[in-house]
Amino acid sequence: MSLVILRQVEKSFGALTVLRDVSLRLEWGQRIGLVGPNGCGKTTLLRIITGDIEPDRGQVRRARTVRCGYLKQEQMVEAGRTVYEEAEAAFASIRTMEARMRDLEHLISSSEQTNLESLMTEYGDLRDRFDAMGGYDSLRDIRKILLRIGFQESDLDRPTSQLSGGQKTRLALARLLLSGPDVLLLDEPTNHLDLQATEWLEEFLSGFGGALIVVSHDRRFLDNVVTSVAEITHGSLGHYRGGFSAYWAERQGRMEQAALDARRRDEEIARLEDFWRRNKAGQNRNMAWSRLKAARRLKQQVVQGPQEMDNIRARLSSGQRSGNEVVIIERLTKRYGEQTLFEDLDLLILRGQRLGIVGPNGSGKSTFLRILVGEEPPTSGRLRLGAAVTVGYFAQEASGLDPEATVIESIFSVRDMLPGDARSFLARFLFTGDDVFQTVGTLSGGEKNRLMLAQLVLDRPNLLVLDEPTNHLDIAARDALARMLREYDGTLILASHDRYLLDETTTQTLKIADGRASVFDGSYSVAREARPAASPARARSPRAKATSASEARPLNSFELARARKKAAASVAAAEKQVTEVEDWLRRIEECLSYPSPGDDMVQLARDHARAQEALDVAMAEWEGAVRLAEDLGVPI
Repeated sequence: MSLVILRQVEKSFGALTVLRDVSLRLEWGQRIGLVGPNGCGKTTLLRIITGDIEPDRGQVRRARTVRCGYLKQEQMVEAGRTVYEEAEAAFASIRTMEARMRDLEHLISSSEQTNLESLMTEYGDLRDRFDAMGGYDSLRDIRKILLRIGFQESDLDRPTSQLSGGQKTRLALARLLLSGPDVLLLDEPTNHLDLQATEWLEEFLSGFGGALIVVSHDRRFLDNVVTSVAEITHGSLGHYRGGFSAYWAERQGRMEQAALDARRRDEEIARLEDFWRRNKAGQNRNMAWSRLKAARRLKQQVVQGPQEMDNIRARLSSGQRSGNEVVIIERLTKRYGEQTLFEDLDLLILRGQRLGIVGPNGSGKSTFLRILVGEEPPTSGRLRLGAAVTVGYFAQEASGLDPEATVIESIFSVRDMLPGDARSFLARFLFTGDDVFQTVGTLSGGEKNRLMLAQLVLDRPNLLVLDEPTNHLDIAARDALARMLREYDGTLILASHDRYLLDETTTQTLKIADGRASVFDGSYSVAREARPAASPARARSPRAKATSASEARPLNSFELARARKKAAASVAAAEKQVTEVEDWLRRIEECLSYPSPGDDMVQLARDHARAQEALDVAMAEWEGAVRLAEDLGVPI
């Protein structure tokens, strides 16, 4: 059964036609990646599907009971609630039913009741609706999803008014996933998610049974989630089977073919016009005029390939050659109060090394980079730069830019240039015309990032330190950045949540998490398969695997293997206990929903309450066992 059908939909804003003749059918189990240049109409299409806006022409049909869930890029959350309460609001109707069921269980267990049959009928009907909407399974998912999406236990009781913009977006995403819509529309869902949360979201969406449309600039995320791609180009919607990489390769092929067709058309026009010029006054003048008309017809034909995505055209290179030792770190520690971000880190970064930095949000990646460039002191330890090292720092959220300066003044602050040369240079970063006179404070996030990249290109540092450079960049700009970093001949230190960029540009990985820092050979995807030691790491050389360095004696290999084996056994035992209690609870619920003549309903209601309490205890024990196993590096 189709959930949503769009037929020949058109939408214009003033004289600009955003969508024309768009048709789309959403079925159960579909997972579509929606792509296209910025401003092409992706958000407009999502809003038409949800009914937020109406098309100018065409038909939109939705199944009678279909529920659409839409995550916008800027999402609001309800004030006056805690994080947990806001997520729980997804189950408002379930909570109401649960409360009524508790009342009915109390009434049923009361011996004074004379209308037991009507109470049981109401309870059974309510139970059926409760189970159909997910019931207790849904309520148990609240804490699990909040933790998986990047919140800490200590965050669950925080008022939503204290959350950052990124945290509010994550909370809105959690609430949306918990609500279980039939059609799920996600606009940049990985914004503000760390790698662990992104990979969990991929797994969650891969098992989603409804229809999914996701807009994302994260090509690895699209590859791992979607089964087809819909591209908006020149207002029309094209459909492609397979993940993003297959679509992108086909798109590049179509662009090359369109360029070839355009070149052949131009050559044919030139040939026809040349014939006309040579023969317009001779005996072949009738034929010449015929050729001229043919040339004019060809000029009117538009070679329609994929809509070109504006792209950065620049090359990053280092200037002065640095010494062989670029960054020397000795027993570096950073704490905020009682919180330790990393401790006793030893690290040597050599010339030409390409280090990726990963870890959960708030783990200390940005802090480490600020210490490295001298913007923040460490708690203890030493960090120094080698001989002739010049640093280029790309700060997250463009904090290094002067918001009062204009775009062109930001370029003059790096290098003296003639205005015409500066404007030509800025055009390579998509700043054209009067764009160069905009103040930095009025720029979008993507424009600020492009401006910082332009400054780095002019500055020519031999040590490049980048903190989340892909934020706000579209797919084409991310591709351009990956190319620039691949070609860069200096030393690179890159903190990013973009797995494609990390894999394309880095050869070693520093992971900062839970107060530990560990260094691995290989890019992110390679390092992800390796497991750090169970205790805090000290990287003694840039090519060494993580080794232990804490004041407490580290576990040796035999002790670690034994601890991991014990932790895995604890997880298995806890899972078995949860399964057994869930089976017990399920049997009781079946008896309550479909009672036999001899069933003691009062006793069943009491048993149900006991089973629910037992399941809560079993789930808590399982979660504790899983956390311990993950800390020891046991695959879960």
